[in-house]
Amino acid sequence: MKHAISLFVAFVISMAIMAQGKSGDKGKGKQKTVATDKGKGNADKGKGNDNEKAEKEKKDIAAHDNKIWEGTHDNDGGGPKPSKNQPAKVRQGFQRDYPNATNVTWSKYRGDWTATFGNGLYRSTAIYHANGERKDTRTIITRDDIPKKVLETISKRSPETKTEEAVKVNLPRVVKNAIYRVKTATGGTTQFEYYDEDGQVVKYDY
Repeated sequence: MKHAISLFVAFVISMAIMAQGKSGDKGKGKQKTVATDKGKGNADKGKGNDNEKAEKEKKDIAAHDNKIWEGTHDNDGGGPKPSKNQPAKVRQGFQRDYPNATNVTWSKYRGDWTATFGNGLYRSTAIYHANGERKDTRTIITRDDIPKKVLETISKRSPETKTEEAVKVNLPRVVKNAIYRVKTATGGTTQFEYYDEDGQVVKYDY
């Protein structure tokens, strides 16, 4: 009889141990699932942030391009078109002129190749002819960065004219290496004019 009771007690203990083991495994599996789902959620969140960052960057580039080319569009209203197949001379010329450029995007406009890129604290656009010669490099500047002589010229000509932002155009291999394409507004009419650093109006091809 004692032997039978001992066997029964041993059986009950064994069942209890097995039950605890299964319960622990179940909890472990649940924890693993929760951890996996949490990791997946973080990955999805990270992917969402990357998409938002890319979308913002795309909008910033579009806004920059609009300001750079505003007032220069052809009669059909079209601006630069994205491009991936630049001539070797153009790429070599750009690498020569701006070896530290970052985040470069290429386009083509009026037969020339344009590279928009990170240029230190600014974002600039360099224009190249097919033979690799640089036409100019353009950078958006604020009204405060426009030379005083330019602002004085505009004010003398028309005191009521409001001067907005401008595009600084750096020219290669010339005595005066910069001109300014200034956007002004007079009585609701917007104009774009080029000035040299001395405030003289100059003509320039787009």
